[in-house]
Amino acid sequence: MDKIEIKSNEYIFKGTAQVPADKSIAHRALFISSMNKEMTKISNLTNSEDVRTISKDLQSTIKCLSDIGVQFAEVKGVIFVRGRGIREYVQSEGVLNCGNSGTTARLLIGLLSGQSFESKIDGDDSLKMRPMGRVIEPLQEMGGIFDSKDGNLPLTISPSNLKGGNFDLNLGSAQVKSSLIFAALSAEGETKLNETKKSRNHTEIMLGNCTSNLTIKGDEIIIQPDPQIKLESFDIPGDPSAAAFFIVAGLINKNSELKIDNICLNPTRTLFIDILIKMGGNIQVLNKRESGGEQIADLLITSSDLKAIKIQEESIPFVIDEIPILSLACSLAEGTSEIQDAEELRFKESDRIKTTVGELKKLGSDIEETKNGILIKGKDSLKGADCESHNDHRIAMMIAVAATVAEGSTTINSADSVSVSFPGFFDTLNMFRK
Repeated sequence: MDKIEIKSNEYIFKGTAQVPADKSIAHRALFISSMNKEMTKISNLTNSEDVRTISKDLQSTIKCLSDIGVQFAEVKGVIFVRGRGIREYVQSEGVLNCGNSGTTARLLIGLLSGQSFESKIDGDDSLKMRPMGRVIEPLQEMGGIFDSKDGNLPLTISPSNLKGGNFDLNLGSAQVKSSLIFAALSAEGETKLNETKKSRNHTEIMLGNCTSNLTIKGDEIIIQPDPQIKLESFDIPGDPSAAAFFIVAGLINKNSELKIDNICLNPTRTLFIDILIKMGGNIQVLNKRESGGEQIADLLITSSDLKAIKIQEESIPFVIDEIPILSLACSLAEGTSEIQDAEELRFKESDRIKTTVGELKKLGSDIEETKNGILIKGKDSLKGADCESHNDHRIAMMIAVAATVAEGSTTINSADSVSVSFPGFFDTLNMFRK
């Protein structure tokens, strides 16, 4: 599916949309299960390329963990994991290829930095451009030994004895935080992480539910080494970042009445919903409940007249994956919207400030790139165009949603990039064709 064409006025968003299980939680469930010497049962694991292996050349979290001795079996869609314990992984026979997944790479660097063997980590061309120094530098302070060119992949990790200590988390990156937590579990002595800039907290929630070696006191995360992990089962909820595309589709299309069930509503993941509601979006949260420490609910979305919004620095870590689709919503909102201090977007699968602005501009949006942000003057309509995904799954899905309202026909090149996080995206979208 290299190219796909979508015509406007062919869609009505009534019914129920099925979205993949949460990718961020899936990665962490697999990593933490790999520390459990007993069996862990994982239900509703996403089929995204980042998580599962799709070919011998493009590996994933499961393949990388398999290569260091973790055992996996799948029975009727349920994954069973037999882990190693925090210090008993084995050396891979070859390079650990993380494909396109920054989460896999950064969490793996932390996990392996305190092991007694050498590891080599690599990825695809896109991942080789993404900065790993933000993980390497604090791990070096802990005693980790690394060899890489300019803080990028490929990377060699040498055996080392990590030391605990006190570290400030000032990037607002959940991947960096999780990497340091995993490293601290194999360090000598206590580690304290002071979260001066908040980020997603799935790792802390999951670890806090299966070991007493991690505690939280205010903004401080305290980790003791050598945990005894007890995680019998975990049911992964729906991905709010994937749901965001259909939420906005429901808001900007006429006559929508769209339901999305079993969505993770972790407060560090749902600020984009609060933003859309502040913009005038009709989004109802139904049937709230809890599973595995995570908040879950169903959503009901109806057509809305949106107003402009300003998204500032303190919000960026919590909406970083949703900025492209929020930019589309702002393009059709009344007034001028501004996204500020979003430099982190430049280090994703594409430079998402540049690619979001460039593709929405092709579609007729009055949108401009600022130094590290986006300025958008809302319009009543968009127009079809020939667009590029830039091999970025979130850009491809944003264009597809825009195409449902853009006058005429829109073509998306390299549309198959959606499989990184939402393999069935276009099948789900086509369920709502008239």
